[in-house]
Amino acid sequence: MPHVVDDFQLGARAMRYSLFAPRLYNYCLSLGFQRDRMMPSRAFCSDESQGYPVILLMQHFGTFPFDHGRVGGKVATNRHGPHAHHGEDLVIIQASHVGYDPFARRFGVYQRQRTADRGFGDNCGKLCGILHWYQKEYEDAGRNVALATIDGAPAVFIDNHLLTQERAEGLFLRLDRLIADGVGAPLKVLSTAKGFPAAPGLVALLPAEMWTGGHTPIGSRLSPDMFFFRRTPPEGPEGPDLLEAALAPVMPILVTSARPALDAARFHTQVEFDRTYRSLRNGPEYRGKNLLFVAGLNIDVSPPPGMPFPLTKFVPWAAYIRLRDGSETLLEQDALFEALMRQSPDNADQLSLDAAILAMAQAEGVDVPA
Repeated sequence: MPHVVDDFQLGARAMRYSLFAPRLYNYCLSLGFQRDRMMPSRAFCSDESQGYPVILLMQHFGTFPFDHGRVGGKVATNRHGPHAHHGEDLVIIQASHVGYDPFARRFGVYQRQRTADRGFGDNCGKLCGILHWYQKEYEDAGRNVALATIDGAPAVFIDNHLLTQERAEGLFLRLDRLIADGVGAPLKVLSTAKGFPAAPGLVALLPAEMWTGGHTPIGSRLSPDMFFFRRTPPEGPEGPDLLEAALAPVMPILVTSARPALDAARFHTQVEFDRTYRSLRNGPEYRGKNLLFVAGLNIDVSPPPGMPFPLTKFVPWAAYIRLRDGSETLLEQDALFEALMRQSPDNADQLSLDAAILAMAQAEGVDVPA
């Protein structure tokens, strides 16, 4: 399924949050939403790097957003009802997120400025944490499948552990892609591995010199079509890890990607839009109200020295609109991006947070009864 992730384009479609938030607000106005009836909701990860987007949404919509999010940016679809009760013109913004270090040009990391060494850590930590187990399994397999020759013919030596099909979990090789004529009797038996004639397709795929250098680990040339994973998502306080279950179908693609954290976040946004779209379309919670659901990717660009917040960019993926009269519209990435770009980045209604906080601080106090 590599095309699924590749269809989510970045590049010129990424926009600063300081431009995305007012454009989103103005787009809502163009749909007939009214400011004093709008209630935004965000489905973001709990990471502190997501605070800046929340501040901007509050500034432009004039109210603190409802919370629709679970760790990793998963949408809590069981919160549709409470959200719908809080307004008449409802907006939901879902975004998985990925860190970016602009100096090293690395995705998946973010500088933790409040730690002792101010070092870079995983971001999104949840998505990266899920990937680590699968990445280790893949790296181990790359070291334990070796290319060599037996009697001058190309051969594959596979560790006995990888040949054990009865394992409960782990990386499992598609042996018919590696061994000629599937799994037959080995040509050579070693203490911890067995040698087999190499599949013709594998021989044709790899450079000739890889077969003549002794036992050469296959490494990163173990491609996604040569293996699959088996693993039951671990149980947590909220039950099975649904985020890991959602990523499982494309995990071979992710562990072989040059930018696994980015691709995991892109794929998760795609999955969450599809899942949430169906819950909104089939559920009764928003009937008789205006609704805009937008999904995309938050790219957390680590702030330069002296900046308190990340230079977050938003990459739109898709949107679903259902108006009070029952009419529906589905916008794919290009159409959504163009709709946002047609909107002004200026918002005459935006709230001054400093003025609002000062007015609240100077307001007459309210006594709370004992």
